[in-house]
Amino acid sequence: MKTRTSLTLEEDILKEADKLVDNINFSSRSELVEECIRRYLRDSETAVILGGGDPEKLKIDGKFKFFIPVIGNLTLLDLLLEKLESFGKIYIVAQKEVIDACFEQYGEKSGNAEIIYIEEKKEMGNAKTLELAKDKLGSRFLILPIDQYYELDLSDLIRKHSVNSTIFKGIVTLVATPGSTDRKMGNISMSGNQIIDHVEGRDPKGKIMSAFAAVCDRKIFEYIPKGSVRWVLQEDVYPKLIKNGAMFGYITEHPIFNIHSRKELLELKKYLEEKTTAKRQGSALKAK
Repeated sequence: MKTRTSLTLEEDILKEADKLVDNINFSSRSELVEECIRRYLRDSETAVILGGGDPEKLKIDGKFKFFIPVIGNLTLLDLLLEKLESFGKIYIVAQKEVIDACFEQYGEKSGNAEIIYIEEKKEMGNAKTLELAKDKLGSRFLILPIDQYYELDLSDLIRKHSVNSTIFKGIVTLVATPGSTDRKMGNISMSGNQIIDHVEGRDPKGKIMSAFAAVCDRKIFEYIPKGSVRWVLQEDVYPKLIKNGAMFGYITEHPIFNIHSRKELLELKKYLEEKTTAKRQGSALKAK
């Protein structure tokens, strides 16, 4: 649905814009303005994929787990990058062995997104891994681990964070999932959409689990001390954000797979195969 609005622009900008309204590039000023806004929104989205730490811990049977095919020839990282290909920039922060492998596979482009690699020299916790990208990031960005599978709508997650940030002064909006059996995920408690407790590294008793993926405001770096200190998001950053009322949750009913072992990898493969089969059967029924 189109909505009529009015704009006030500098005269010289309007003259330059009108040169493009020629029925070849654009048929009207409205079409030009709409495309400029669309491109700005697309290019302003930034994602940080965290793959730091010992590269050996990211392997299953000697191979990087995010490069093992999970459906057809598509790998875990293929599927993640597909969800991010409309973004402007994707930063992959990891140690050299991981970066070299990713660069060989993808180069510097994924869809419309530019891929930028940042090397982690020493493991200091995932908060310090994130900090390596600090000088390149804008006011808002998405963070994702390199070894998880998501089906949620990332654009909706970003929109919800914008509300949390603008109205409630939220700094982080963390993806959460109810009823997960993965005991490696943190356990959270919520009041409305605000996170009031986060427990990491203990057997959770609650029903809402954190899924690591999150949208962050730049203010998160105020919670990460400078220098050579080990600092972890779940253990050191999130408790302080929660105490200050600056952390919110985004609950998704979509499954989230946290890949640590071959067993979990096989579970994801089975899920994706069953999903593909169900989709084909549904399409066949519609065709009849």
